[in-house]
Amino acid sequence: MSSPGYANLLAHLHNTSTALPLPTIQSALAHHLAKLSPLPTPLAASTVSSPFFSVHPFSNQKLQALFTAFRHATHLKYRDSKDTDKNKSVVGAVFSRGTAARIKQWAGAVLKGIKGGQPILRLACCGGLLAGLEDLKNAEQLEIGRSHLEDEVVISVAESIDVYSYAASSTIDTMTLALILASQSLVLVVPSKLKALPLSILADLLTFTVTSAFASGAFLSSPSSSVLFSSTLQTVNNSPLMESIASLSKLTALSITILCEHRPTEGMVAAAAALEALRPLSRTLENDWIGSPLAKAVRTDAADTREQNILVWKTLKTLLFANLMIADAALSAVIFVPPSAYSGAIPVPSALALTVLHTLSDLSFVISQFGGVTTTASPGFVELKKTFYLALDILAKSEPESERFVRELCLAVQDWQGRAGDRDPDVQAKTAYALTCIEQLIPVLSGDCIQSHALPLAVPYLSDASNRETYESSHSVVLAVFASHADRHAAGQENASDSDAPRFAERLVPFYAHSLIENSADGMLSTAQLRLAFASLVRGASASAHSPNLAGNGDAADDALAWYCVDALLEAIHGLSSPSGTPDASSGNDRLHRLHLTLISVVPSLPLNLLLRVLEEIRTILTTAQSEKASELVDATFMEISERVGDREKELVMRWWYENRGLFHGAVDQSREKRPGATSADNEQSQQQQSRL
Repeated sequence: MSSPGYANLLAHLHNTSTALPLPTIQSALAHHLAKLSPLPTPLAASTVSSPFFSVHPFSNQKLQALFTAFRHATHLKYRDSKDTDKNKSVVGAVFSRGTAARIKQWAGAVLKGIKGGQPILRLACCGGLLAGLEDLKNAEQLEIGRSHLEDEVVISVAESIDVYSYAASSTIDTMTLALILASQSLVLVVPSKLKALPLSILADLLTFTVTSAFASGAFLSSPSSSVLFSSTLQTVNNSPLMESIASLSKLTALSITILCEHRPTEGMVAAAAALEALRPLSRTLENDWIGSPLAKAVRTDAADTREQNILVWKTLKTLLFANLMIADAALSAVIFVPPSAYSGAIPVPSALALTVLHTLSDLSFVISQFGGVTTTASPGFVELKKTFYLALDILAKSEPESERFVRELCLAVQDWQGRAGDRDPDVQAKTAYALTCIEQLIPVLSGDCIQSHALPLAVPYLSDASNRETYESSHSVVLAVFASHADRHAAGQENASDSDAPRFAERLVPFYAHSLIENSADGMLSTAQLRLAFASLVRGASASAHSPNLAGNGDAADDALAWYCVDALLEAIHGLSSPSGTPDASSGNDRLHRLHLTLISVVPSLPLNLLLRVLEEIRTILTTAQSEKASELVDATFMEISERVGDREKELVMRWWYENRGLFHGAVDQSREKRPGATSADNEQSQQQQSRL
């Protein structure tokens, strides 16, 4: 049954152009598809073959209107069906089709009318219908069989690739529009059905489309330094590709994943090709950004450029997300590919990880906007950390590739330091990224690589807290060196080919001990960081003493090295105290307290023959503390000796504790009594502490 409105719609569809606004045609089409009786097959057939939608060149606006019309028609049909059910009698409801059955019949009739049109128009119609059914599934928990519809979507995509990807260059835009529609539809299809597609070709086309969306990374380039905001940036953001970049990236990732699962050799090649295609974008962006007038203008955030600044960061962050989506899928898939699949000329996983890590290095100035790869300030951005650490785990399987990466990374940082200066915030972001990578790879690096590249990059920042990310990352690198040295020694993994590794680690101990003491001042390392760092240093220094050597004895030189660290710490503590043993106010009570806690923290890391000497120093500190901090010192001491001291030392430290705990409790009580404003609650807290200890 038709109406004047239906006839008017057909009249407009049969013309290549019309004065009627496109949203009006979209709404009318959705309405009549849902309402037409008995079934909408004729309207679907008229639509997919109509001159209005099939006129060349194809328009993204019209294709999206077609997609949306079929999607909205599904919603309208569902509402109409629910209204029909409400108006039926009980007997009528028993003998009539249910909502799911009616919509399935309706969708089948629509699909029947769609068949026969041009591939891209069929894809728009089928994709919209499939998206509508997916909406009902998610919002209304209405499960409707759609296997035939999914098949038609896959066929439409395959035919679009056949017809448009090999056509003349003038029709390249048609393939791009088809890929946009495919990215909206194929992600809703059962993954097993996508195996029928030429996935290698699809992945290549999608990768090319993603790189084209960002103008191959040149959207920040400007013809002269006076032009801060390139017109290319506006063009990129006004493109329909940018609106669909998330779905395009998601389909690229899905294509690579399915290829790696079912055709591993092709999957490895496709993954490598996608990652290699994205790398030049990041390299171009970095070259156009660091040290440029644009970066300085964006960083100052002047009122007259604020709108452009927002657009710049929006585009850069979108590019980062697109990279991560594809890289995460590629790396997650290739780790399950059997080694036989990448023999010969096929790229290995470590090569893919290397490309990803270099790309993230190029984009470190964008990553720094999220706080860096190690921050916990942006817990929602888990994709960055997942991809970053996955790439490092894969790379660490290959020691030669890991060393090559560290050398290249350090050289790149040095190059940028020379070009833009080591104080440039974007250069510091790149440095922090490099240091974080090196920290994770220290266990697989040779001593020569650590001495020649890792440490020279880290050491200059050990006392420079102006940039917290770089500052803390530099300390993490040095601590990773000591931790690796201790772990290797404990496991008996030191070997002649890397015999210099323990020696250079030991040579580093005196320097770093004094560095940490210097970094105990206000505004430098936090108390927790200082305690952890000094304990790790002492553990590394006393590694041989904790693990017997080939002769079965501890190395006295290692004991001396560990004692050197403790002695340097004690010297600093005594220097901050007056001759009477009470803190000199001019030296800073807070710093002295941090050093006291630091000394307590090294107890579990000490060899047995040094323990008593240190414990006696701690006893003196605990019994002479004349401040409200005495309780914290006593609690910290008990925590270290009861929970962190090893089994071999446990008997000694616990005997020492029980011999002296009366003195410690007295010191705490005396401190509370002298504290101004002490209350009965303080006395109760003291009693609870004594019962606990």
